[in-house]
Amino acid sequence: MATGDGITYHKTVIESHPKSGQDTSQTIYREVYWARYVDWSITAPLLLLDLTLLAGLSGANVLVTLVASVIMALSSLFAAFGDDAGQKWGWYTWSCLAFLTVVYHVGFNSRAAVANKDSKTKAFYAGICSYTLIVWVIYPM
Repeated sequence: MATGDGITYHKTVIESHPKSGQDTSQTIYREVYWARYVDWSITAPLLLLDLTLLAGLSGANVLVTLVASVIMALSSLFAAFGDDAGQKWGWYTWSCLAFLTVVYHVGFNSRAAVANKDSKTKAFYAGICSYTLIVWVIYPM
C-alpha cells in the first residue's frame, strides 16, 4: 500500500436540489485500501486457527470461527465500497454479527474447552485470547 498498490478510488456523487430550483452535484473520490481487507481475510483466520487449536475446540466450532472471520473481513470491504448509507450499514451489521460469532467461539467455547488442559496452557490461552480480543475491539477506534 505504501507503493500505491492495493488502493482504489471509490466515486460517490451527491446530488442536491435546493429550493432555488438549481440542481447541483458534488463528486467525491474516497481512497479504499482494499489490500488491507484481503490481508485480514487471510491472517485473521490463521490467528484464530492457532487459538482454537490450542484450546482444543471441536472441528465444527473451528470451521464456524474461521468462516465468521472471513465474513467479517469481506463484509467490511463491501461496506467500504457501499454507495449509500443503508448499504454501508447493512454490511457493517453483517461484519459486527460475524465479529460477535468469533468472540463467542474464541472467548467462551474455547475457554470451556481449554479448561480441561493443564494450568500453564490455561494461563497462556487466557493471556493471548484476552490480548487478541482487546486489540480487535480497540483497533477500529
